Amino acid sequence: MIKLGVILLSRPEFGGTYQYSLSTLEALQYTKRFQVTIYGDPSNRDWRRWGHPVRPYVEGRLSQAAYLLSYQLGLPRNDPFREEDILLAPIYSLATLHTARPFAYTLHDLQEHHFPERFSWQQREWRHRVHKALSSRASAIICEANHVREDIVSSFGVPQERVAKLIAPPFARVRVPVTRVELEKVRSRHNLPEKFIFYPAQFWPHKNHARLVEAFKLIVSRHPDVQLALTGNKGDEYQSVVGLIGTLGLERNVRHLGYLEQADLEAIYQLATALVMPSLYESVSIPIFEAFQLGTAVAASNILSLPDQVGDAGLLFDPHSAGSIASSITAILESPDLRETLRARGHSRMQALTPELYGASLEGLLQAMRERGSQPHRQ
Repeated sequence: MIKLGVILLSRPEFGGTYQYSLSTLEALQYTKRFQVTIYGDPSNRDWRRWGHPVRPYVEGRLSQAAYLLSYQLGLPRNDPFREEDILLAPIYSLATLHTARPFAYTLHDLQEHHFPERFSWQQREWRHRVHKALSSRASAIICEANHVREDIVSSFGVPQERVAKLIAPPFARVRVPVTRVELEKVRSRHNLPEKFIFYPAQFWPHKNHARLVEAFKLIVSRHPDVQLALTGNKGDEYQSVVGLIGTLGLERNVRHLGYLEQADLEAIYQLATALVMPSLYESVSIPIFEAFQLGTAVAASNILSLPDQVGDAGLLFDPHSAGSIASSITAILESPDLRETLRARGHSRMQALTPELYGASLEGLLQAMRERGSQPHRQ
C-alpha cells in the first residue's frame, strides 16, 4: 500500500474549494492502492466520516508566509509529511515547499491575470509568489479547465505534461428522496412562489449580480410574479446589489435567502424553475453540476469553460448583456417542454462524471508520480 497524505486546509466558508475537497475524499474511497492519512482539523466531521486517521494540521497566513520566505532564502524547515510516500493537496499548502515527498496540488484558477482590478496589489503579488514556488516543486498540478491549464503553462513555464486536467464531480451526499409534501414545506418556509430563478453565489464582483438584477427588471416586465432567489454571505458587493434592487423597484421580486441548510438547499434546487449562472469567470461551476444532479434547468454564461460544462443541457447567454440574460431565462420560464428537455440532458451528462471515474483518474495520476521517483520536481 502507498501511504498517501491528503492535506485539507479548506473550510465550509470557503465555498467551492471545500466542496471540491469533499469530492476528492469521496473519490479516494474508490481507489485501492492508498493508505490515506488526512492532515487537517480533527474536529471536522466531514473529514472524520471517511474513517481515515486525521492528524491535527493547520496553516495560518503567518506560517504560510514563513514557509514561503524560508523557501526563497534556501532555509530548511521541518517536513510535517515525512511519514507519507506521496501527498495530495486540494488547495495549496506551502509546507509542501519543504517536503521531500512527491506532491500534487490543485490550482483552481489564476483569475487575477484576467481581472487584476478585482485584486489588490498585495493579493496579486502573494498569489504569484505562491504559485510560482509551488509550480516549480510540484510533481503534478491539477486543474479543472483547459483555460486554467493554459494559464499555468504560460504564467509559470510549467511543461504541459505536468498539468493534469481532472474534473471533480460534485460531492454526492446521501440523498433521501424528497416528497412533494416536503418540498412544499420548504417553499412555504422560504415564502417562494410557484416560479422562481435560483442563483447560489457569494457576492463577489465576478459573480455579476448587478447585471443579473438588471436582467430581472426586464423579466418582471413580462412576468411580474417571478422571483429571483439569491444566497451567499452579506459581504463584498452585497450592499451595492441591494441598492440596485431598490433603485430598480425589485424589492418584491429579488430576495436574499441567507444561509441554507443542505436539505433546504437541495429542495430549493428542485423547486426552482431554473438555475442561472451569470458569472464572468469560472473554472468549473459546482452549482451547474448540482442543478444537473437535482433536475433543475440551467441558463449560464457563454464564457471560458462553461459552454463545455453545460453542453446541450442548458441555454447560454452573454453575461455582459442584461437582454441576453433575460432572453435565456424567459425562454425557460415560458416553455415547460424546454425545461424537461434540459433536465433530462443534464441528468445524462452527470452519468459520465462519477466519483468512481474521478477516483480512477486520481489513482492513475498519483501512481505515476510514485513510479517517477521519491523526489518532487525541481526547476
